[in-house]
Amino acid sequence: MDHHQLATSLLSRPSFDVIAWLDPVCAHGVPSDSDEALVILCPVLGPSATLVLHRLSRYATSGPTSWEPGVFAATFGMSTNSATGLATKAITRLARFGFATIGSSTLAVRMHVPPLPQRWLAALPAYLRDATTSEAA
Repeated sequence: MDHHQLATSLLSRPSFDVIAWLDPVCAHGVPSDSDEALVILCPVLGPSATLVLHRLSRYATSGPTSWEPGVFAATFGMSTNSATGLATKAITRLARFGFATIGSSTLAVRMHVPPLPQRWLAALPAYLRDATTSEAA
């Protein structure tokens, strides 16, 4: 699946909807719109994708929201000028890492952080890895 092409296509529409992705597998995980999610996910997803997930999941808690690509990009201080814009890259990264699903006119964002795979945990600084694994125990 070409997430970059899907993100580019989504952001080329006049508008798209952001909806909640309620996955029962991670229903008891850390809320995606929490400060804890920002801290845990930033080393894995990068700051731009983490911020987009955090904010969009907060908006999605109250129901679907419609976005124009220019407003979306401006909200996060990003560019949508081309397929290489930061907004496109952030959405692509969220989809690639399983935190969003890109539809033809929707972006479903995960509302809770799923259990992190061992390779992601290994990428975290020791203090975060220790805190994350001790909470899971």
